[in-house]
Amino acid sequence: MKLSKVNEGRKKKIERYYSNKIKDVELLIDNVWDPHNVAAIARTADGLGIERINLYYTYNKFPNFKDLGKKSSSSANKWIKFDKIGNLEEFASERKKRGWHFIGSCWKEGAQDLRECSFPDKCIIVLGSESKGLSLEIEKTCENFIFIPMVGMTESYNVSVAAALIMYKIFENKGQNLALRIKDTIRKV
Repeated sequence: MKLSKVNEGRKKKIERYYSNKIKDVELLIDNVWDPHNVAAIARTADGLGIERINLYYTYNKFPNFKDLGKKSSSSANKWIKFDKIGNLEEFASERKKRGWHFIGSCWKEGAQDLRECSFPDKCIIVLGSESKGLSLEIEKTCENFIFIPMVGMTESYNVSVAAALIMYKIFENKGQNLALRIKDTIRKV
């Protein structure tokens, strides 16, 4: 977006927006079939300072971002960077060489409770599809796994809710300075 064509108030808001990003966290979404879930994830990512969502689709239809859950996303799709992953092995290898850690969200032996999780620098949170969870090839890219505790009768959270809970925990871990900057900015305006 060219800031030269934007009024001064909007320009400052956009500059604040980009300065309040958690640059070392991304999401990797594995075959989430409901575009409203992808849109809701994007809206939460935008609100909590995560700017990139990588999308891996092998058996579900790739979302159409022109029509993607406009009500669910509340225009967050304009601000989130979406990348379509064609070759998962290449993507994971390249990111791991640059120090990124892949953390899968699923219940399995050895998974860490989200409440006790401290996220490493440069992490990619991996979320599976609504019906199948993480695909085997995605699971193989993950070095660690986290789970979100549940006490009710249902067996899992909706993928957009799980993503929101995880992103909020990341915001608690990594976004505290951002929250302080946001408060300072609000006071000045």
